[in-house]
Amino acid sequence: MIEPSAGTAEVDPRIAALLAERTAALARRGVESTSHVATRPFLVCLSGNDRYGLPLESVAQVAPARAYTPVPGSPPELLGLVVLSGRVVSVLSLAGALGRPTPLGSSDTVHTSGHILLLRGGIGPVALFVDRVLSVADVDSALAAAPLPLGGLGADAISGYAPAPGQEAARKGGDADFVVIDLPRLLRRYLPQG
Repeated sequence: MIEPSAGTAEVDPRIAALLAERTAALARRGVESTSHVATRPFLVCLSGNDRYGLPLESVAQVAPARAYTPVPGSPPELLGLVVLSGRVVSVLSLAGALGRPTPLGSSDTVHTSGHILLLRGGIGPVALFVDRVLSVADVDSALAAAPLPLGGLGADAISGYAPAPGQEAARKGGDADFVVIDLPRLLRRYLPQG
């Protein structure tokens, strides 16, 4: 083996390429990315075995479930009336409004667990009953608006499907995928048209 003299050392081209790549990576550190992904926050809820996301800007209040006053002759998904923040509010079962089996049975059930979500944004004095509020998830706006390839499931009130913000977290019991609800379409048959 011939050893190069101190002034004329040759560098293996593979090592030179590796060093150049590392130098470029180090130079990029700390430089902010010019691409910005628009996200939208969703309140993720559990209703039965299904996860649903409601636009966070449409939720005014989350309250523990409570007894309500039934409305005679109402559809089964209208659970009844409650007073929230000094207002009489109609409470709809989210599962029932989507045509899914209601987890707690008939409309005369007194809910002692779960949450009531008071809605805002010109929707009217309406709240949704869900089994549990899970989290708030920021989701890429384009993914949340992607069409859902499934039929049924109250499809006209579904605006998309949002993957969890990290599939590893979903596998470890964290956030999981959820169906995005279009509240105006969900509620249009229950509210007066005007």
